[in-house]
Amino acid sequence: MNEKQKWILGAVALVLLLVIAGFGYQELQKEAERQEKSQAGEQIQMEEQAQTEEQIQTEEQTGTEDLSEETKENGTASQEEEKEATEYAEAPDFTVWDQDGNQTSLKEILEEKPAVINFWTSKCPPCKEEMPDFEDVYQEMKDKVQFIMVDSVGCMGETEESGRAYVEEQGFTFPVYYDLEMDGVLNYGIRAFPTTYILNEDGRLVTGGSGMISKDILLELLEQVMEP
Repeated sequence: MNEKQKWILGAVALVLLLVIAGFGYQELQKEAERQEKSQAGEQIQMEEQAQTEEQIQTEEQTGTEDLSEETKENGTASQEEEKEATEYAEAPDFTVWDQDGNQTSLKEILEEKPAVINFWTSKCPPCKEEMPDFEDVYQEMKDKVQFIMVDSVGCMGETEESGRAYVEEQGFTFPVYYDLEMDGVLNYGIRAFPTTYILNEDGRLVTGGSGMISKDILLELLEQVMEP
């Protein structure tokens, strides 16, 4: 092979080398662009994920705040409902006659202070046994507590005359009223004697029930409605 042929072959090899090198450079450049795009895509994905997480966290906080407000509102409503539930019922009104024979009613008698309503008859042994204790408490608290002692005429053979005679005989000084038409007995559903009710200063029923009660128990019941 002469010098000219060697030169031609060298030139061809150089050209091929340059072509191969150029092709390789293009591939490397394409690969770099692909990596750059991939990195850019990953960056965008990470940013979108971060935004999504931030949005979720914000929504959770908002939801928690809304729930907290709702809980507060529900709590307030529950307290109001509970308060309403603990309000006492108004004492039913009824007609009676006082010791002077005048017709009156419970609403007319009440004086905006705690009151004791006691249904009794002179034919009832437990009634007669507790009456002295009621008289004692009346003497101690008559300025603070109103006593309404109701003789239940028509029950257990009771008459107005027998009731009046018993009160006079015992010397009781508490106010006595006569349920001549059994209006109180019917309105309060009295089925046993004695029966006692305690009212607060607003004329609402706080507690009550049938059966004889002692002086100490009566005082304890009155403590529930007395202002501190």
